Parts: sequence; structure tokens; C-alpha cells
Amino acid sequence: MFLKTGRTALLLAAAAQLLVLMPYSGDAHAQRGDRYNPQWNQDYRDRDRDDWQRRERERERERDRERERRHDAKTTGVVVGVVGAAVVAGVIAAAAKRERESRERADYCMNRYGNYDRRTDSYRDRDGYTYPCR
Repeated sequence: MFLKTGRTALLLAAAAQLLVLMPYSGDAHAQRGDRYNPQWNQDYRDRDRDDWQRRERERERERDRERERRHDAKTTGVVVGVVGAAVVAGVIAAAAKRERESRERADYCMNRYGNYDRRTDSYRDRDGYTYPCR
């Protein structure tokens, strides 16, 4: 029983010692022998944080620009769709009106002259000649 608890205590002590020594694994400023390095002071961390915040603001601006671009693209798509539908509807309405007018004209000429030819838009009179329908 003593061996297990002693071994566990030894392992815990070694782990605690490693945790204490890990942050100091690099060369200390005084041991390197070079001149003062400004990266070791608090300003370095402040600059890193400021750089990070600046990058985050830029990313947010980029996301906003992308969101706005997509919104504009959707709006443009809707407008183009509505205008296209209106143009197609106008073309269909004009074709239907033209067809209705030609049908009404053919009905008129058929009722008035009796022997109306739609291909030539003319009728044959009693004298044998063809005349345009008026």
C-alpha cells in the first residue's frame, strides 16, 4: 500500500516541478548577453493585442462589405427579374393583340365578301378578279 501512495506522490511532485519550470525553459534576458530587447516588456503584448484587434476590425469590415455586396446583388436580381417579366408580358400582350386583330379582320372580310383568302388577304369578286380586303 505504501509503495502505491509513495509512487503517486513522487509522480505528482515531479509534475508540479515541471509545471513550475516550463514557463522558464527559454534563455533569460540576462543570460543571452545581447542588448535590451523591447519584445520582453509589456508593450509587446499590448502591440500583439492591438494588432489582433486591428485584424479583427478589418475582418468585420470585410464581412460587412461582403454582406452589402450580396444584398445589392439580390436587389439587382429582383429588379432585373421584374423588368424582364414586364418586357416578356408586353411582348406576349402585343402578339396576342396582333393575332386578335388579324382574326377580327379575317372574320369581317369573310362575312362581307364570302370568299376571303387569308393567305393573300384578298377576296375574289363576281368578275373573277381578286381584290384586297378593305
